[in-house]
Amino acid sequence: MDIDQQLQNLIDGAPPEADLKQAIQTVAPVIRNIANQLQHHEYYILQSVSHQWLQATIAHKDNPTQPKRVIYAYPSLAAAAGDKLARSNPGLMALPIPVARLLFQLPSIEPVDSLIFLEGDASTQAIEVRRNDLKNFISKSTDPKYETPGST
Repeated sequence: MDIDQQLQNLIDGAPPEADLKQAIQTVAPVIRNIANQLQHHEYYILQSVSHQWLQATIAHKDNPTQPKRVIYAYPSLAAAAGDKLARSNPGLMALPIPVARLLFQLPSIEPVDSLIFLEGDASTQAIEVRRNDLKNFISKSTDPKYETPGST
């Protein structure tokens, strides 16, 4: 399913009593832009049987003494199952999640700092999407004074 279909599914699945449909439509261009930089339309997330996404604490690249909470997004079921996090905890399962949903939910997942999208089964290439950066992009895109580059 392509990104536009994923966004439409998010909109269609939003509860009618909430302003969530409008919120998704508002942030859709930001989500689409980031999703188009990723190689896959869905990623596998390690989660508990109660569907809680596995969060890992790693050393912050710029400040190793400051921990960072991340969620890894794997490109395939095999990559997720082969990860040391999955091998060390047999109670976890990996389920596919559309990339638009991952990006839409990221700003509300506290205390997670980033989603790390692993692009190859060998985990050698990864794209980090920081929660605060995504929140800032969304904020700017909803600001009526903000003009996207190339829109004049």
